[in-house]
Amino acid sequence: MEVNTKNFRGLSESACADVKLRAVLDHATRHFQHNRQASMDALPHREEHFARARAARFSALAHLPDLLEELERNATAAGTTVHWAADAEQARSIVVDIAKAANAKVIVKGKSMITEEIGLNPALEAMGAEVWETDLGEFIVQLAGEPPSHIIAPALHKSREDVVKLFAEKLGLHGEAIPELTMLARRALREKFLSADMGITGVNMAVAKTGSVVLVENEGNIRMSTTCPPVHVAVMSIEKVVADFDAVADVLRVLPRSTTGQRMSSYVSVLTGPRLEGETDGARETHLVILDNGRSRVLADPELRETLACVRCGACLNVCPVYQTIGGHAYGWIYPGPIGALLSTLLLPAGQTRDLPYGCTLCGACHRTCPLSINHPKALLALRARAAGGRGTLAGRTHSLLARHPLAYRLAVGAARAVDPQLEKLPRLISLAGGSGVAQFVASRRPPELKKSFSARRRAAQANKERS
Repeated sequence: MEVNTKNFRGLSESACADVKLRAVLDHATRHFQHNRQASMDALPHREEHFARARAARFSALAHLPDLLEELERNATAAGTTVHWAADAEQARSIVVDIAKAANAKVIVKGKSMITEEIGLNPALEAMGAEVWETDLGEFIVQLAGEPPSHIIAPALHKSREDVVKLFAEKLGLHGEAIPELTMLARRALREKFLSADMGITGVNMAVAKTGSVVLVENEGNIRMSTTCPPVHVAVMSIEKVVADFDAVADVLRVLPRSTTGQRMSSYVSVLTGPRLEGETDGARETHLVILDNGRSRVLADPELRETLACVRCGACLNVCPVYQTIGGHAYGWIYPGPIGALLSTLLLPAGQTRDLPYGCTLCGACHRTCPLSINHPKALLALRARAAGGRGTLAGRTHSLLARHPLAYRLAVGAARAVDPQLEKLPRLISLAGGSGVAQFVASRRPPELKKSFSARRRAAQANKERS
């Protein structure tokens, strides 16, 4: 998708004015929160499970180069062809070359944020292939010509009425109830699975010890995408590797609960190489594309490295007051919410994401909800400090200077009160000083008249007390 993170502020303003979107977001995120909380409440010793999952992911990051080499060795030994991609362009080129070699005319895809990140679909369509998203949410946004708006629920921003209208316009299919719409999509996609020349998926986890890829889903479309076509291509980013199946188990104890509130997802597939002689299903040719795309740079940053531990459960989005207000598309790229503000800023070129770290209230709900305790607010504050060169804004530096010198502060406040008793000019002054976000906040409010400063009132009260 086209990167539009530079327009975060404008997109956010438009989203805030969309009353229908706000209602859909409120209903959906509350539903996710309720299911997650109920599932977590039923998990004995959950803090221990959180700690084990965190340890599994952080241990993998600490030993990432060695684990990636081990993954390559064992995946190759199992018959999978491993490809390394430094950036999105190289990853696209690798997958397109595989598709051309397979003469792939019909390609089915499982839900994959990483293929969205590299812009894979347009590249495959440009070579003449017919590309179908098979996750229901991804299928809906593909028909609508829109990017996903949530990490685990791509069409979360769509109401049932929107989907009914979309299916009628694009597919000539008519239905009203959710189960009926699901069956219509299922029938439309069934023939695509059976005629597909290639299946493409992401990777939830890759197991270094065996060279396996682990895929987690609820709809069964990923399993169809990996077993029906003769060629399967899995695309993963470098941080998805874990040491062994003990680590997989530790993550899976909390991932489904944190994602959808389930004890376990409906389908967990473990794929190790292509179909062997005598087996009746599975791809005859398997490829694993391992993508960096800026992540090794993040790995080398001790202050921000923990961002790579994210398991993409989406829980941070569901509790974020900013996401609940503006939705996913306002972020301007494929990763929305608190984790999206981090990933986009870390992975995209400098200068494209100036406002994203400020799209956070620092309330800490994301940190408290994250099953791995990733400290999103702390990382976003670090990004803000770096964006300001460690100096802060002019408005912030001025206030800091005055706060350290009481006499100067009183003189400045007195002068401001003399020329602007009602603080009506304050938004304009703040904007000129570089604090436009505060200016917008103040512009919609009328502060009370400040006849006396707190210190002046305190001195007057003390003087009255002494006289009495």
